[in-house]
Amino acid sequence: MRELKAIVRAGVLLLAVTACLFSAETPPTVVILPQENALVHEVTLSVVLRVDTKAVDSVKILNAVGEKQLDINQSKSIYCKTVRLELGENTLHIRSYKEGALINEQMRHLYVTSPLYSQYKYPPTEYKRQFFHTDNNESTCRSCHDMSVNEQKGIAFIDVSESNCYACHHQLTKAKYAHAPSVNWLCTSCHNGKVGSDNAWQAGRSKFLVAKPVNSLCFGCHKKNAKLWKSYRFRHEPLDSGRCNKCHNSHASPYKMFVRKPVNSICLGCHKDKRMKVKQRDSDCEGTIKGKECVACHSPHASDKQFFLMSEEEKKRLESKQHERERR
Repeated sequence: MRELKAIVRAGVLLLAVTACLFSAETPPTVVILPQENALVHEVTLSVVLRVDTKAVDSVKILNAVGEKQLDINQSKSIYCKTVRLELGENTLHIRSYKEGALINEQMRHLYVTSPLYSQYKYPPTEYKRQFFHTDNNESTCRSCHDMSVNEQKGIAFIDVSESNCYACHHQLTKAKYAHAPSVNWLCTSCHNGKVGSDNAWQAGRSKFLVAKPVNSLCFGCHKKNAKLWKSYRFRHEPLDSGRCNKCHNSHASPYKMFVRKPVNSICLGCHKDKRMKVKQRDSDCEGTIKGKECVACHSPHASDKQFFLMSEEEKKRLESKQHERERR
């Protein structure tokens, strides 16, 4: 009986050692970026892989949005690909193939957060913000990319693809309406590595941090607006707290003025009580009529009137600006 137990224990030990050795084996494709349980703030993401080119001849990156394929060659071992994500939880499948046969699969779980959607505003606790732009991390990319900053302060690129940021981050400005610093690839105008009261804990974590709240950056360019809005009696909370990026995407958006989603969706997303009142009874509010928006009457920033109502003069000024933009 003792001999049998000894044999069983030896067998268990052998299995455990084998399992450890197997798990410690380096996979043919190593996922450098993203790390597991990464917290992301944009719906685009660069995936960086180190590939054993002798063992792998193609890699597929799949998620709920679509599929990207990398054709592997012997000349390099590091590969990167930009993928699109969805708000909320995402699962990336990184599948490695040799002569059409699947030889390895890895997964990465990500979470894309958004300040405007209550269901995505507070991610599960297992997801953590991760930072890439450190000297150590960038060393991985230097074989293919120039990781230095080559922009000149305030001078737009004639050919934006010449920006050293463009190759990895060009998807950020693909939307119809792009913010001037972004579309001209003056990235360090905002991504200057500084932190503010809202993200002091991030100090030193990346070369290209943005100070939060962001109003000091925004008002550096939008001085006239800042002066005007501060003169008003009533100021909307996102403005007053300095969180312009709560409603506006700093890079680009499919919606005018770089707002993160349609105007009424933004307003009624926070002011749910107003949505219920509209549903419960007829309303003559222009914002409830098809084709109209809340901002037809309410200033989204500041006003001297209660409920941020605009004066007739302000409405005319806003209409004039809109007509001017449409003519461009």
